[in-house]
Formats: sequence, structure tokens, C-alpha cells
Amino acid sequence: MPTGQIPLFFIFLLGMGTRNNILISAAGILLIMHAMGLERFFPILENRAIDLGLLFLTLAILVPFATGKIALQQIISFLCSPAGFIAGIGGAIAAILNARGVNLLTTEPDVIGAIILGALISIAFWGGIPVGPVMAAGIASVLLQVFRSFF
Repeated sequence: MPTGQIPLFFIFLLGMGTRNNILISAAGILLIMHAMGLERFFPILENRAIDLGLLFLTLAILVPFATGKIALQQIISFLCSPAGFIAGIGGAIAAILNARGVNLLTTEPDVIGAIILGALISIAFWGGIPVGPVMAAGIASVLLQVFRSFF
């Protein structure tokens, strides 16, 4: 087995051990693609799979609007409630953290390995869902800033 595929194999086994179907599928697909000589598609996946995944995630979130399960009046009512106000603040904080995450990934791209490892550990052992590597980088950026201010 080529050196680059060994980590994928261990990730596959980790997914099997923790019964995480998403992790098993992702690692398995990449291992099969490698076995079939389809490595030329890896750069496309690396550059566009997150966008595609976010598209499908957003579609799933918007389906209740399309089906009419959530009406405009419900949205307005919720936005005027304390929970709606807090959710709006949460969205603003998330956007700020995402901006910091993009900056960190741009200025210190070597952090991505640790972010991926942290996400894999969370997925495997705590039921995490890997939808936010940019958010993870944003949180890491804040933690790094705090750490660097003390040391």
C-alpha cells in the first residue's frame, strides 16, 4: 500500500471501529479511487467537494421553506423573540469566526493537518460532524491568539 494511502486506511478502520458511516464512506471512496487510478480527480475533490457538500447541507436546511413547513409569519415571529435575537448574534459570531478561520488557513496553512486530526477524533469518538473546517480554524485562531498573548 502506497505511503499516502496508509493514513486513509487507518481512518477507514477508525470509522469501522466507531461505526461512523460518513467516515467509512469518505475514506473508502478515496481508497477505491486510488485503487482505480483516479487520483487525477483528487484536486477537483479538494477544491470543490466542500462547496458541493455545503450546497447539499444548505438545500437540506432550506427544504422546510420550500415545502411550506415554515411560513414567513413564523420566521418573523421567531426573529422578534429572545431566541431569534440570540440566534442572530450566533450567526454574526459564526461569520466573524469564519473570516478569522480563512485568514488563519491562508497565513498558516500547516494548521489544517491538526484541524483535520481534531475533527477525525471528534467524529470517531464523540459523534462530531465535519461540516466546519473553516469554523474550526476560526476557533483555533481565537485560541492561538489567547495562547500567544500569554506565552
